[in-house]
Amino acid sequence: MNTKHLLDKILDKWPAKVICLVIAVFLYFFHQASLIDSKNLVVPLIIEENGMVMHIGNVPGSVSVLVRTGEEIMKTILPTDITASVNLDTITQKGTYKLPIKLTLSEGLMEYDPFEVRLKDETITIDVDLKASRYVPVLPSIVGEVAHGYEIESITMSPSTVEISGPESIVNATKQIYTTRLNVSNAETNFSTETSCQQPNKLLTIVDEEPFKATVSVKPKMMEREFSEIPIEILNLSEGLEIGNQLPLISIKLSGSMPVLENYILSRHAVQANLNEIKEAGSYEIPLRYILPSNLQLIEKSDDSITLTIVRKSEEKVEAAAEGVE
Repeated sequence: MNTKHLLDKILDKWPAKVICLVIAVFLYFFHQASLIDSKNLVVPLIIEENGMVMHIGNVPGSVSVLVRTGEEIMKTILPTDITASVNLDTITQKGTYKLPIKLTLSEGLMEYDPFEVRLKDETITIDVDLKASRYVPVLPSIVGEVAHGYEIESITMSPSTVEISGPESIVNATKQIYTTRLNVSNAETNFSTETSCQQPNKLLTIVDEEPFKATVSVKPKMMEREFSEIPIEILNLSEGLEIGNQLPLISIKLSGSMPVLENYILSRHAVQANLNEIKEAGSYEIPLRYILPSNLQLIEKSDDSITLTIVRKSEEKVEAAAEGVE
């Protein structure tokens, strides 16, 4: 078959042949498209901030990507095969920036064909601030109540400060860091315990965090208590003498620790008048003596002394007393 004859055969009914070719190409691509599956995947968003700034505010932790590939390939894709990241390393000033999102595929995905991946949003707007660090005091976070009648005198933290780092605005606004719960329930004596720091803000980092030692000093509460209508105990009154006037009742106020003073019962010997030097009838100014425990302090008293009228007993009383002795 010569060239002219071949050309005539090709051009014979050429419109129909062109149409058939177009239909065949269309069917081929349609078939290929029917073999491709598409799916929206949510992948983690990594913020790379190894330079002078770091992000602040709310930043999404993930982004949505559209993946188009074969149905069988789609089934093999793992969540770790695709990662998204935003790089802040070139930024040197705080502010608001619109930055591109970079997609990274695992080596396994790079070998697939067909394989197409596309971000729903190719950029993200992020607020950034300069990095900063400083030392702030560590304060205890107390829970519970010490035993009744006691109070916390002091709590000492060791170390007393900790270094924090993060966005400059947040670091400067952080005045202290609190520990985790420090339980003081029913404590009556001093004690020490180990504790750690609470995370004050997700954007702050505690540098070289180590356990903290909290030393808690507990002491009794101090209180005051009044006692009234206390009788006076008379000591060493001579047998032939007696008191001719009515004895007053005494009032006092004591100070001491609550565990001791709250339930303290006053002794019948608490207030005394010693008459050992009185040998004759008459009127006398007698000093009062207060007998109290050493751990209680007398802060008020109604009388320092009393006036007594001493008289001689009648002969009948003396004889009755003598008979009673016999």
